[in-house]
Amino acid sequence: MRGSAVLCALSLLIGGVALMPSQGEAAAWISDVDSYAASWVKEIEQELLKKDYRDVYANDPRTPQVVVLRLLNQAAKAQEAGDNTLAQQLTQKALEVFEDGVRKHYYTRSEIEPIMTFIREHVPI
Repeated sequence: MRGSAVLCALSLLIGGVALMPSQGEAAAWISDVDSYAASWVKEIEQELLKKDYRDVYANDPRTPQVVVLRLLNQAAKAQEAGDNTLAQQLTQKALEVFEDGVRKHYYTRSEIEPIMTFIREHVPI
């Protein structure tokens, strides 16, 4: 009886450890969070992830904030490399993610305008 209890406990311990996610198993967009190419991308991330906007994103199945941050980080890398034209194009593409959400009626223009204004004010391109 005691042997069975020990065996069960070991099985639970080993099984529990096996099910714990490692950093390698995390979603790609989560693992990149600390490696933004510019500090302004981090500032925009903090704004996008505010609780104030949670209801705005609720109807959008695409998780637009993730897509926008990825595009803005690429824009920061392009700017760092001296390609301001590409950086501007990527920034515009990031803003179009929100515009697309308005066209698809996930949110209204007035709901998303404060976010877009914040991005325009903080992108130094």
